[in-house]
Amino acid sequence: MEKPYTQGGWHRNVPPATKFPTIFAGRNTHVARVVVDGGLTPEEIEANCNLIAAAPKLLEALIALESAARTGEIGAKAGTKALEQARKAIDTAFGVYH
Repeated sequence: MEKPYTQGGWHRNVPPATKFPTIFAGRNTHVARVVVDGGLTPEEIEANCNLIAAAPKLLEALIALESAARTGEIGAKAGTKALEQARKAIDTAFGVYH
C-alpha cells in the first residue's frame, strides 16, 4: 500500500511551538505549520505540534494493528510488534521521543 502522505520522517521544530510552529518531513520539507495566534494556550500549541508530527507513525501503527487483528496475530509476534509500534507512536504524539 502506498503511503498517502509526504515521506521523510515527520518531526517538529525545537520548542517552543509558539515561536517555532513548523512540522517538517525530512530535512527541509515543510508539511504543516500550527496556528499560534488563534486563542490557543501554549500547552495546546505544543500538543498540536506533537500530534501532527506523530501523524505518520500513528497511521502506520493503526495499519499494523488492523492487519494483525485481521489475520488473528494479536498476541503473536506480529501483534506484539504492532502494539510496540503503537506505543511509540502514542509517545511521540505526547511529546516523548525515542
